Amino acid sequence: MKSHPETYDEKLLFNRIAEGDEIAFRTIYDAYFDRLTAYVFKISKSESVTEEAVQDIFMKLWVNRSALAKVDNPQGYIFSIARNKAIDYLRKLTRETNLVTLFTESIQKHHNETDDKFSLQELQLLISKAVSQLSPQKQRIFHLSKYEDFSHDEIAQELNLSKSTIKNHLSETLHYLKRHLVSAPNAETLIVLLFIHFRKF
Repeated sequence: MKSHPETYDEKLLFNRIAEGDEIAFRTIYDAYFDRLTAYVFKISKSESVTEEAVQDIFMKLWVNRSALAKVDNPQGYIFSIARNKAIDYLRKLTRETNLVTLFTESIQKHHNETDDKFSLQELQLLISKAVSQLSPQKQRIFHLSKYEDFSHDEIAQELNLSKSTIKNHLSETLHYLKRHLVSAPNAETLIVLLFIHFRKF
């Protein structure tokens, strides 16, 4: 099980994230990912809701990072976002199954929902364009890993390559994509979203 930082360390990390420190963000991400996944799943009972909600939690932390320097209780702050996100997704599911009347008075929409979706769409377009410039082999490995959810072992077996070769190609692809995004508008947000989106690499 992953350890998590002590409270005073978390406050220091929040201050660094507020200044745009990606390493501090990754430290918080790694410390809280499993705990948030378990917490959101306990509320939602849905793997798909949990996966999307946890990604949104970290996106919200990064997009609104300037406010983190004023947070006195980082753990409470993060889990408050998690609870709200889980409830939001349950409310969305309720609306989609025509049970909206049960929650009409309490439903609220997050103001940054459209921006988050736009950032993800922008990232996907940029990734597609960048990947098309890779070698056929790297494109195939990327497609199997990201879009068909193959494990490293499964890709290695499929393409008759070693597991270490697969890992190296995926690592090189991720670094290539990061370099490709540096010159894009909203580069910082897109790079962090890239890290979240391709965590398993």
